Amino acid sequence: MSAFDEVMLWTLVMVRCGGMMAALPVISTNSVPRTMKLGLSVFLSVLTAPMLPRTPVGSLELWPLASLVLIEVGTGYMLGFVCRFTFFAMDVAGSLVATDLGLSMATMLNPGSSTASPVTATLFYWLGAMLLFALDLHHWILAAFVRTYVVLPIGAGHISEALLKDILARTSWILATGLQLAAPVMAVSFVITLVFALLGRAVPQMNVFSESMPVRTAAGLFVFGTGLTFVGDNAANYLKRIPDDMVRIAKLLGTA
Repeated sequence: MSAFDEVMLWTLVMVRCGGMMAALPVISTNSVPRTMKLGLSVFLSVLTAPMLPRTPVGSLELWPLASLVLIEVGTGYMLGFVCRFTFFAMDVAGSLVATDLGLSMATMLNPGSSTASPVTATLFYWLGAMLLFALDLHHWILAAFVRTYVVLPIGAGHISEALLKDILARTSWILATGLQLAAPVMAVSFVITLVFALLGRAVPQMNVFSESMPVRTAAGLFVFGTGLTFVGDNAANYLKRIPDDMVRIAKLLGTA
């Protein structure tokens, strides 16, 4: 291979890595400088490119080469995007908990979405971010990225029916998992609401809404605090699947 082919191979690896960094949880947030993201992309591509089979791409014309770059950017972005589904589920769980606790108006900046989110959703985001690094998953994600070249060579990515079905299934999984993580607080809120509804029928003079809200908030916060271990264990189990999910998505991207 010529030096130009080597440079083009490294460039194609870098654009796939850059696409992944643009969607990867925690790394893709605005709080991480763009120079750091670019540096990580360059560093990872320098480590990855020498391990790939030599492919002469320098002989391609301009438009085929441009389409190859776009394919690699889209492939990298899809690989990074699949890593965010657990964080999406935790954001849903945090929003459900905030609604039941009456904390929907108490918002703060959520780095994951770069918007104001309920405090519980932001807390879940930071819990997921800490677990991601505490479990050493950032290294496993990088190892999985290198493995994707085994099942998905450069330029082989494309959208298929199997890929769309998998993404749709993961989308429905977000809501189911969010409900599961928020289930303890929602259950306590339901029981308290039911009890006060029965009291309201027995004592019509009682203002059920104003009387039940402090109890719901206090009991919900207690369950929320004591149940963070449950949330952390479940989130850790889901986060550990991310490297295998990346490889699976890479296989689906290469499926005819």
